[in-house]
Amino acid sequence: MITNRFEEWKERQRLVGVQQGMQQGVEQGIERGRLEGERALVLRLIQHRFGELPAALRLRLEGASQSELEHLADRVLDATSLDDLFQ
Repeated sequence: MITNRFEEWKERQRLVGVQQGMQQGVEQGIERGRLEGERALVLRLIQHRFGELPAALRLRLEGASQSELEHLADRVLDATSLDDLFQ
């Protein structure tokens, strides 16, 4: 009797852990998708304004954090050159 209850409790705890893990994975996937979407939009804006990005700047953009991407998105409208944008 006690063993059955313990096994039931253990199984419920395992399921709770699985559900929490799945939820965290979904949240991380959503966040990663947002970041990649923002990165793609910033790249598109830069290319529209200044043409094709040199490989070194493309790599820098690919490694940019969300705050760096936001900064670039704000600056792309006012920058006069790629050098000015990536200062």
